[in-house]
Amino acid sequence: GRASILIVDSNVGFAAMLQESLEQEGDYRAVVAHSGSEALNIASSETFELAIVDLGLDSADDLDGATVARRLRAGQRDLRLMLIPLEGDVLSEDVADLDVQSVLPKPFFLPDLPALIEDALTQPIDEAGPPDASGQGGRPDEAPEPATAPRAVSTEDSPELVRELEDLAREINAEVVLLTREGEILASVGRLSTDVLDQLAQLITQGHGSSHRLAEAMGHQRRGFEQTLKGGPVLLYSRAVAGDVILSAALSTDVALGIVRHRARGAADRLRTLIGAHP
Repeated sequence: GRASILIVDSNVGFAAMLQESLEQEGDYRAVVAHSGSEALNIASSETFELAIVDLGLDSADDLDGATVARRLRAGQRDLRLMLIPLEGDVLSEDVADLDVQSVLPKPFFLPDLPALIEDALTQPIDEAGPPDASGQGGRPDEAPEPATAPRAVSTEDSPELVRELEDLAREINAEVVLLTREGEILASVGRLSTDVLDQLAQLITQGHGSSHRLAEAMGHQRRGFEQTLKGGPVLLYSRAVAGDVILSAALSTDVALGIVRHRARGAADRLRTLIGAHP
């Protein structure tokens, strides 16, 4: 049957647009609540596969979006959560304790919506709760990069590292996923030749250096690194893991960028732990 989705958003126009898009573009049943109390009341008598909750919920009942998301999950442990951040596409610290399946930024590219919803509906739910707080929560994209990166382990030393790259490649259907540092390929999975990989590594390093120089020119400390390059039907997406260690993926532009960013962010967090775990 159709997946049931609860939309919790005090912006009437946005909620209506979301409901209409979901019901027209996908095989979903969408129910809208404009306040926290209305959402909890609906959820007390209906079961949903996914709840889309705006963290900027503005309602008279004084239930903020984070509280509503927590209570919805407490009432239904297998409910998947897609949260709309207060700003951008990074969740704030007050929801670091929640196991969130996806993020929906405002604004977003409407054609990306069906893929984002399908991705959220297939994400597992961590019944044991979130991992330890040391590596989760906060705003990782805004954390200053460490002055020096931990030594990246070799692929022989860490099959888990290669598995992370393979998992990411499969999830976003990438032609290649690679881990680089200053132009050196630390690990890669995919179907591209060595020459092409070397060219990609140089492009990634150039982009990382340009980002650093731009931050310096503007008098800012560089915070994280993320870059998207497009060439015809191909996309090269990169983000910093730690210091100069960068995770990148080359894939078709047909894949929704929101999904690529969401999956790559999770992979980067896990890779950071793997790299740091080896002296």
